Amino acid sequence: MADRWRISRRLVVSALTSSAVLILFILPFTIYNYQRFQRFVLLNTNAGFAFFWANHPIYGAHFIPILPPELGSYGDLIPQELRKLDEAALDQALLREALGFIGQDPVRYVRLSISRIPAFFMFWPSPDSDLISNVARAGGFGLLLPFIVYGLVRAFVPKPPVQRFSLSLPSNLLLLFILFYTVIHLLSWALVRYRLPVDAVLMIYAGLAFTDLSERLGLKLDYGG
Repeated sequence: MADRWRISRRLVVSALTSSAVLILFILPFTIYNYQRFQRFVLLNTNAGFAFFWANHPIYGAHFIPILPPELGSYGDLIPQELRKLDEAALDQALLREALGFIGQDPVRYVRLSISRIPAFFMFWPSPDSDLISNVARAGGFGLLLPFIVYGLVRAFVPKPPVQRFSLSLPSNLLLLFILFYTVIHLLSWALVRYRLPVDAVLMIYAGLAFTDLSERLGLKLDYGG
Protein backbone atom coordinates (compact mmCIF):
# COMPACT_ATOMS: atom_id res chain seq x y z
CA MET A 1 0.00 0.00 0.00
CA ALA A 2 2.84 2.36 0.89
CA ASP A 3 4.61 1.62 -2.40
CA ARG A 4 1.42 2.29 -4.34
CA TRP A 5 1.00 5.61 -2.54
CA ARG A 6 4.59 6.63 -3.34
CA ILE A 7 4.11 5.75 -7.00
CA SER A 8 0.83 7.71 -7.16
CA ARG A 9 2.41 10.71 -5.44
CA ARG A 10 5.35 10.59 -7.84
CA LEU A 11 3.00 10.52 -10.83
CA VAL A 12 1.00 13.48 -9.49
CA VAL A 13 4.16 15.50 -8.81
CA SER A 14 5.50 14.68 -12.27
CA ALA A 15 2.23 15.69 -13.93
CA LEU A 16 2.05 18.97 -11.99
CA THR A 17 5.67 19.78 -12.74
CA SER A 18 5.25 19.08 -16.45
CA SER A 19 2.07 21.17 -16.54
CA ALA A 20 3.80 24.07 -14.77
CA VAL A 21 6.71 24.02 -17.20
CA LEU A 22 4.32 23.89 -20.15
CA ILE A 23 2.32 26.84 -18.83
CA LEU A 24 5.47 28.88 -18.24
CA PHE A 25 6.52 28.35 -21.85
CA ILE A 26 3.08 29.18 -23.31
CA LEU A 27 2.05 32.05 -21.02
CA PRO A 28 4.30 34.77 -22.56
CA PHE A 29 2.83 34.16 -26.02
CA THR A 30 -0.72 34.14 -24.68
CA ILE A 31 -0.15 37.44 -22.87
CA TYR A 32 1.37 38.97 -26.01
CA ASN A 33 -1.58 37.82 -28.11
CA TYR A 34 -4.07 39.26 -25.63
CA GLN A 35 -2.29 42.62 -25.66
CA ARG A 36 -2.35 42.62 -29.45
CA PHE A 37 -5.86 41.31 -30.17
CA GLN A 38 -7.69 41.92 -26.87
CA ARG A 39 -8.89 38.33 -26.90
CA PHE A 40 -7.64 34.94 -25.77
CA VAL A 41 -5.27 33.32 -28.28
CA LEU A 42 -3.28 30.46 -26.76
CA LEU A 43 -0.26 30.38 -29.09
CA ASN A 44 -0.94 31.46 -32.64
CA THR A 45 -3.70 32.16 -35.13
CA ASN A 46 -3.05 29.25 -37.50
CA ALA A 47 -5.49 26.60 -36.28
CA GLY A 48 -8.71 28.16 -37.56
CA PHE A 49 -7.25 28.99 -40.98
CA ALA A 50 -5.76 25.50 -41.43
CA PHE A 51 -8.87 23.67 -40.22
CA PHE A 52 -11.11 25.79 -42.47
CA TRP A 53 -9.01 25.31 -45.58
CA ALA A 54 -8.44 21.60 -44.93
CA ASN A 55 -12.14 20.81 -44.59
CA HIS A 56 -13.66 23.19 -47.12
CA PRO A 57 -16.41 21.66 -49.30
CA ILE A 58 -14.36 22.51 -52.39
CA TYR A 59 -12.45 19.23 -51.81
CA GLY A 60 -15.54 17.08 -51.68
CA ALA A 61 -14.42 13.88 -49.96
CA HIS A 62 -10.88 13.81 -51.38
CA PHE A 63 -8.16 15.98 -49.85
CA ILE A 64 -5.77 17.84 -52.17
CA PRO A 65 -2.49 18.68 -50.40
CA ILE A 66 -1.81 21.79 -52.51
CA LEU A 67 -4.79 23.58 -54.03
CA PRO A 68 -4.32 23.77 -57.85
CA PRO A 69 -4.66 27.17 -59.58
CA GLU A 70 -7.86 26.14 -61.38
CA LEU A 71 -9.63 25.92 -58.01
CA GLY A 72 -8.52 29.42 -57.02
CA SER A 73 -6.38 30.55 -54.11
CA TYR A 74 -6.79 29.78 -50.43
CA GLY A 75 -7.61 33.43 -49.82
CA ASP A 76 -10.52 33.19 -52.27
CA LEU A 77 -12.13 30.54 -50.05
CA ILE A 78 -12.52 32.96 -47.13
CA PRO A 79 -16.07 34.39 -47.05
CA GLN A 80 -16.16 38.04 -48.05
CA GLU A 81 -18.09 39.10 -44.95
CA LEU A 82 -15.33 37.78 -42.68
CA ARG A 83 -12.39 39.54 -44.31
CA LYS A 84 -12.91 42.75 -42.33
CA LEU A 85 -12.05 40.93 -39.07
CA ASP A 86 -8.61 41.12 -37.47
CA GLU A 87 -6.33 38.09 -37.62
CA ALA A 88 -7.38 36.54 -34.32
CA ALA A 89 -11.10 37.13 -34.83
CA LEU A 90 -10.88 35.79 -38.38
CA ASP A 91 -9.06 32.68 -37.15
CA GLN A 92 -11.84 31.91 -34.67
CA ALA A 93 -14.56 32.71 -37.21
CA LEU A 94 -13.00 30.34 -39.74
CA LEU A 95 -12.81 27.63 -37.09
CA ARG A 96 -16.57 28.00 -36.53
CA GLU A 97 -17.13 27.83 -40.29
CA ALA A 98 -15.10 24.62 -40.48
CA LEU A 99 -17.05 23.06 -37.62
CA GLY A 100 -20.19 24.02 -39.52
CA PHE A 101 -18.93 22.13 -42.59
CA ILE A 102 -18.43 19.05 -40.42
CA GLY A 103 -21.82 19.38 -38.79
CA GLN A 104 -23.54 19.63 -42.18
CA ASP A 105 -21.94 16.45 -43.51
CA PRO A 106 -19.98 14.41 -40.94
CA VAL A 107 -19.71 11.44 -43.32
CA ARG A 108 -17.86 13.62 -45.83
CA TYR A 109 -15.51 14.73 -43.05
CA VAL A 110 -14.68 11.14 -42.15
CA ARG A 111 -14.02 10.25 -45.78
CA LEU A 112 -11.98 13.43 -46.26
CA SER A 113 -9.87 12.63 -43.19
CA ILE A 114 -9.22 9.10 -44.44
CA SER A 115 -8.15 10.51 -47.81
CA ARG A 116 -5.42 12.49 -46.04
CA ILE A 117 -3.55 9.29 -45.09
CA PRO A 118 -1.57 9.04 -48.38
CA ALA A 119 -0.68 12.74 -48.23
CA PHE A 120 0.70 12.36 -44.70
CA PHE A 121 2.61 9.09 -45.19
CA MET A 122 3.78 9.73 -48.75
CA PHE A 123 7.27 8.34 -49.43
CA TRP A 124 7.03 7.43 -53.11
CA PRO A 125 8.16 9.68 -56.01
CA SER A 126 5.65 12.11 -57.46
CA PRO A 127 5.64 13.90 -60.83
CA ASP A 128 4.60 17.06 -58.97
CA SER A 129 7.86 17.09 -56.96
CA ASP A 130 11.40 17.89 -58.08
CA LEU A 131 14.17 15.29 -58.23
CA ILE A 132 15.71 16.17 -54.86
CA SER A 133 12.37 15.89 -53.04
CA ASN A 134 11.59 12.54 -54.64
CA VAL A 135 15.02 11.13 -53.82
CA ALA A 136 14.80 12.44 -50.24
CA ARG A 137 11.41 10.82 -49.65
CA ALA A 138 12.12 7.48 -51.31
CA GLY A 139 15.70 7.25 -50.08
CA GLY A 140 14.86 8.32 -46.54
CA PHE A 141 11.55 7.23 -45.10
CA GLY A 142 10.88 4.85 -47.98
CA LEU A 143 14.20 3.04 -47.56
CA LEU A 144 13.85 2.77 -43.77
CA LEU A 145 10.15 1.88 -43.73
CA PRO A 146 10.69 -1.92 -43.57
CA PHE A 147 13.04 -1.46 -40.61
CA ILE A 148 10.62 0.93 -38.90
CA VAL A 149 7.82 -1.62 -39.22
CA TYR A 150 10.14 -4.36 -37.94
CA GLY A 151 11.15 -2.21 -34.98
CA LEU A 152 7.54 -1.36 -34.10
CA VAL A 153 6.59 -5.03 -34.16
CA ARG A 154 9.71 -5.92 -32.18
CA ALA A 155 8.79 -3.36 -29.52
CA PHE A 156 5.64 -5.38 -28.78
CA VAL A 157 7.40 -8.75 -28.69
CA PRO A 158 8.81 -9.56 -25.24
CA LYS A 159 12.42 -10.62 -25.05
CA PRO A 160 13.88 -12.80 -22.27
CA PRO A 161 13.94 -12.39 -19.34
CA VAL A 162 10.66 -10.49 -19.92
CA GLN A 163 7.91 -13.04 -20.54
CA ARG A 164 5.04 -10.81 -21.60
CA PHE A 165 4.37 -7.36 -22.98
CA SER A 166 3.55 -4.62 -20.48
CA LEU A 167 1.46 -1.51 -21.18
CA SER A 168 3.43 0.32 -18.49
CA LEU A 169 6.62 0.44 -20.54
CA PRO A 170 7.97 4.03 -20.85
CA SER A 171 8.51 3.48 -24.58
CA ASN A 172 4.74 3.40 -25.00
CA LEU A 173 4.81 7.19 -24.59
CA LEU A 174 6.58 7.33 -27.94
CA LEU A 175 3.83 5.29 -29.55
CA LEU A 176 1.18 7.54 -27.98
CA PHE A 177 2.95 10.59 -29.39
CA ILE A 178 3.10 9.04 -32.88
CA LEU A 179 -0.58 8.09 -32.73
CA PHE A 180 -1.81 11.39 -31.28
CA TYR A 181 0.27 13.58 -33.60
CA THR A 182 -0.78 11.58 -36.67
CA VAL A 183 -4.50 11.62 -35.81
CA ILE A 184 -4.41 15.39 -35.21
CA HIS A 185 -3.05 15.99 -38.71
CA LEU A 186 -5.33 13.48 -40.40
CA LEU A 187 -8.29 15.31 -38.86
CA SER A 188 -7.00 18.69 -39.96
CA TRP A 189 -4.16 19.36 -42.39
CA ALA A 190 -1.84 16.65 -43.69
CA LEU A 191 1.33 17.23 -45.68
CA VAL A 192 4.57 15.24 -45.79
CA ARG A 193 6.57 17.97 -44.05
CA TYR A 194 4.26 17.84 -41.03
CA ARG A 195 5.32 14.22 -40.51
CA LEU A 196 8.92 15.16 -39.66
CA PRO A 197 8.48 14.95 -35.84
CA VAL A 198 6.95 11.50 -36.26
CA ASP A 199 9.81 10.45 -38.54
CA ALA A 200 12.34 11.50 -35.91
CA VAL A 201 10.68 9.27 -33.30
CA LEU A 202 10.30 6.40 -35.77
CA MET A 203 14.07 6.41 -36.30
CA ILE A 204 14.34 4.99 -32.77
CA TYR A 205 12.38 1.94 -33.90
CA ALA A 206 14.51 1.65 -37.03
CA GLY A 207 17.53 1.60 -34.70
CA LEU A 208 15.86 -1.13 -32.64
CA ALA A 209 15.42 -3.14 -35.83
CA PHE A 210 19.08 -2.78 -36.79
CA THR A 211 20.18 -3.80 -33.29
CA ASP A 212 17.87 -6.81 -33.16
CA LEU A 213 18.79 -7.98 -36.65
CA SER A 214 22.50 -7.63 -35.94
CA GLU A 215 22.13 -9.79 -32.82
CA ARG A 216 20.20 -12.43 -34.77
CA LEU A 217 22.90 -12.45 -37.45
CA GLY A 218 25.66 -12.65 -34.87
CA LEU A 219 27.05 -9.22 -35.73
CA LYS A 220 28.38 -6.72 -33.23
CA LEU A 221 27.52 -3.07 -33.80
CA ASP A 222 30.14 -0.54 -32.78
CA TYR A 223 28.49 2.55 -31.29
CA GLY A 224 31.81 4.22 -30.52
CA GLY A 225 33.00 5.51 -27.17
